[in-house]
Amino acid sequence: MSRFAEKSHLVSKSNNSPSDNTLMQAIVGVIEDYKHQKSIRSIPLKLFSNRKLGVLEVIVKYLKENQNLPYNEIASLLNRDDRTIWTSYNKAIKKHKDKFSQNNTDTIDISIFHDRKQAPLQALVNHLKEKGMSYKKIAEALNRSYKTIWITNKRK
Repeated sequence: MSRFAEKSHLVSKSNNSPSDNTLMQAIVGVIEDYKHQKSIRSIPLKLFSNRKLGVLEVIVKYLKENQNLPYNEIASLLNRDDRTIWTSYNKAIKKHKDKFSQNNTDTIDISIFHDRKQAPLQALVNHLKEKGMSYKKIAEALNRSYKTIWITNKRK
């Protein structure tokens, strides 16, 4: 059960007539959790242009370092095993030691990576193509070759 669900459950148990202070703390907690969850729903597109890291490594490193999420929450968001997330993060920090800058120009919704039927790069390319970007623009944005993007998109 998520922290949001736990705290909203506390608020809904108002028939126990908790003190106003306890109820107010629960409401504030629910609001804070909601704000935190809203802030981790997207990741800057520019981060994927790092050729040293794979797409999954970028996502995990960003969520771990910039959003301060534990491995199990990242695994839940991405529909992956905790061990996969741990491995991806450890590979990523060996390749790129610095924390990512918080540049939030164009962002990608994290939910596109939840479907395990597609590889992370495939999900990203398909999503950008559906948004109307050309193969050339996607290749430039992701710092990949045009052929890589074209082939990845054709593997639906």
